[in-house]
Amino acid sequence: MIIGIDVSMLNYQGSGVANYTFNLVKNLLKYGKENEYRLFYSSLRRPKNFYYLEELRNLGAKIYDYPLPISIWKILWGKYHLVPVEWLIGKVDVFLSSDFLRPPLLKGTKGVTTIHDLTWKIFPQFHNDDIVEAHQRKLDKTIKYGDTVIVDSENTKRDLLKFYPEINKAETIHLAVGDHFKRIRNKVEVKKVLKKYKVKFPGNYLLYVGAIEPRKNLETAIEVFNKFVSRKEYSDYVFLIVGRAGWKNEQIFNLINKLKLENKVRFVGYVEDRDLPYFYNATKVFVYLSKYEGFGLPPIEAASCGTPTLLYNNSSLKEIFKDGYPYTSHGKELSDLISLVKGKTDIKKYAYDFSWKKYCTEFLKTVKTI
Repeated sequence: MIIGIDVSMLNYQGSGVANYTFNLVKNLLKYGKENEYRLFYSSLRRPKNFYYLEELRNLGAKIYDYPLPISIWKILWGKYHLVPVEWLIGKVDVFLSSDFLRPPLLKGTKGVTTIHDLTWKIFPQFHNDDIVEAHQRKLDKTIKYGDTVIVDSENTKRDLLKFYPEINKAETIHLAVGDHFKRIRNKVEVKKVLKKYKVKFPGNYLLYVGAIEPRKNLETAIEVFNKFVSRKEYSDYVFLIVGRAGWKNEQIFNLINKLKLENKVRFVGYVEDRDLPYFYNATKVFVYLSKYEGFGLPPIEAASCGTPTLLYNNSSLKEIFKDGYPYTSHGKELSDLISLVKGKTDIKKYAYDFSWKKYCTEFLKTVKTI
């Protein structure tokens, strides 16, 4: 098969969607070598240390790189549905759209899209209006043209069919964790990588990885951390927050100032995916009190590195972490955090086999049966 993929979301380096797109294509090139892959990328800018396209090209992908702003495609594809993507990359058998835009396809081309979550539909108050509108337009086209939808969890599938029962076909394929997320015994290497981000090692750290936005419930996490470090035995802990600023996050920064935690909550910013395992390995507990997740990849990454996670039993998280995982609940966060810090949870048995080989096998099986 000739498979086309929109990889323009790689421009949002450090986001979950960018990581998904890069790892999907990289592993399709590894485990689905019988196919040809044509990648559409369009952006005027290149983020710092933007290695994605070159690495995928070296693995055998054909890159069609157009130095045009995403706003062009929002108008042509999102608003007016003009310019078939095959005019830009050549004829393909299947085209995988991003979670944001669905381009026109020529007759005979099968459309596929991945929907990671429906936060924009369930919690529109957590998003800007243009984001909500763009996702709605994309989903309308997905339904209109009968595209196959791949979702990350049964929870997202239920949400999708609840709001859009007319969806033609929805397949659940659980997301995957890269092989580099594992226990790292070499403390010298951990220290070296963290030094790049001006983080001292060793040290007593709690960690959060993800977007800084309302849905992630960082305000609650910071309030719990404030109570935690107010105890003498934990007063030397620092809360590392890894990720780019999202939207509607002013209250988070205001809360840190109010609680006088400026020297205890450290915003590390963007960390390269290849460096994330070192942060998980350097941390006592991963804190992820999200209100809703389409899958919840960071806690799985943490578990793969042997680090326990403080998290609620909601949305897809209760699907991914099961078999008696010690979830926390409202009002018990502090006591449960202390238990995790003291090492009372054996996290190894919850590090399930979410491999990219398995994901790509199921993905290609779905694509071939459309």
